Amino acid sequence: MASQLGDVSHVIDRVEGSVRQLGRRFDEFTDRYAKDQARARAEAELARLTTEWHARFEQRRQTRALAHGLVHSLTKDALEKGMVDKDLVAACAQERMLMDRGFWLGPAVVALAARHLDKEPQMHRARAQAYSIDQARANLFFTLTCTRLGELDEAARWMDRYLQSLDPYALDEDFHVVLDAVACNELGAQAHAYTRQAMQQWLSRLDLAQATTLETQVAHHMGNLGKTLPAKQYQELGDLCADSWGVLRSGWGWATVPKATLAHLRRAFPGDFDDGPAGHADSALDALIDRHDADEAQLTTRIRYLELVVEHGGDEETARQEHTAQRNATKPVNLRTLLVNAVFMPEAVRLGEEARLLALRAVWPHVLNASDAYVQRSLSLLPRQIDVSWGEWNRPLPADPTVAVPRQQLVDEVRELIEKRTHLKVESVQLNRFRFLAAAVTTVASTITAFFVPQGTPRVIVAALATVAVILAIIEWWRVPVRKQELSREGQNSAQTATSVLKRALNQRIAFFAAWHENLDIAPQLATWADQAWRSEAGALERGDREGSGDKRENE
Repeated sequence: MASQLGDVSHVIDRVEGSVRQLGRRFDEFTDRYAKDQARARAEAELARLTTEWHARFEQRRQTRALAHGLVHSLTKDALEKGMVDKDLVAACAQERMLMDRGFWLGPAVVALAARHLDKEPQMHRARAQAYSIDQARANLFFTLTCTRLGELDEAARWMDRYLQSLDPYALDEDFHVVLDAVACNELGAQAHAYTRQAMQQWLSRLDLAQATTLETQVAHHMGNLGKTLPAKQYQELGDLCADSWGVLRSGWGWATVPKATLAHLRRAFPGDFDDGPAGHADSALDALIDRHDADEAQLTTRIRYLELVVEHGGDEETARQEHTAQRNATKPVNLRTLLVNAVFMPEAVRLGEEARLLALRAVWPHVLNASDAYVQRSLSLLPRQIDVSWGEWNRPLPADPTVAVPRQQLVDEVRELIEKRTHLKVESVQLNRFRFLAAAVTTVASTITAFFVPQGTPRVIVAALATVAVILAIIEWWRVPVRKQELSREGQNSAQTATSVLKRALNQRIAFFAAWHENLDIAPQLATWADQAWRSEAGALERGDREGSGDKRENE
């Protein structure tokens, strides 16, 4: 029966393994089937939405293609040399406008064509039409087209209008690319000045309208950069200064903020500017032309999600997460968040170093104010002296690491106090006379009684009582020297421990406050680093001026 039960158990184990394997395969099959079904549905829906988009917005695709052609520098050359019929260009542009009258790029294309054909009245009317449909995009379009044609003064005037039409609470990705172009001085020095002036005005409006100011947000990010003192670092000093150690840790941490901020800025702004043309204005113009309008956004967002579902093989959860991340990356943000992220979280924004340096210049006064505030808070917690204590021993020590302290004298004081306390404990151990005499009397009485009681159980009881009494007397007599020796050993160990801890704490006092002062001394270097950064920015602007002048001469 045992053999048969073993065989049955073995068979059952094999069946369970097969069932588990079958279950895994079934789960994989159902998961793959569900993903295949989701992918098939996504492909069908994607085909339907793509057809719908072409039916509704195909004219805009053609308008965008025409706009790309008109803004190209070769188009103007072709018109001037007579390779392209001017009437054909005018007819194509006007046809695009008539096919979709609510699309801002249609009249913008007519205005650009009229500019090429020297039809100034028609150009102004078309510009006004585009301006009335989408003010911000029309201004930006004319800014960038003037820049591409080398007319930087006209581009600066359109840039001023574009900045005035923006909402500082919702700056989209168009502004990010334009900010790169402005920072590289691709739009000219006047556009650069307009942008900085507009950003300062926006920051003032945001600080007045919202509870959280820019300086508060900057201080928060700088505080996150500061270091927190590790729990086990300076542990002995913390044990001896237990009452005030929490305050000292806070002050030490705040002192690290300027140094940590300077280290972050050096990493985020290495100053490696590219000497070649950046081309941000050109990419901004192409991106502006291809950007979908609000009535297209809902449809294109759904199409993009379905494309991700197909790309991920029907995994809707992964596609949803990636789609959400892409939408969050392009979500409009207010100017304050954009500037702070550009300085302290450069990986969260799509800006070049020149643009982030422009953002740093805008928030730089707040960086210095926050640094001074952290320094003052740290100095307010920096004591002139600290109280170190070990049991009953307590002494004030100077917090200045350059001031020497009598190390051996302090160690001797602690050792002497512990030895004195140990001596008192040892002397307090005395023989318990009552217990010893009671045991001795009981022993004598039991021994005498044992001779008078009859043999048997009574005598055994009396003998056992006498034995117990003897043992108790011996234990009491032996307890005193043993306890004294134990207390003496504990006192020696306590003295050695206190000596070791105190010596390490005295060394840590110097290291702790030296690091504190060293961190505070870094604060003035922030201003020095800023001067170097501004010189790098000035060099980038000079290169942009030379490139702009070269482009203008080439266009002429």
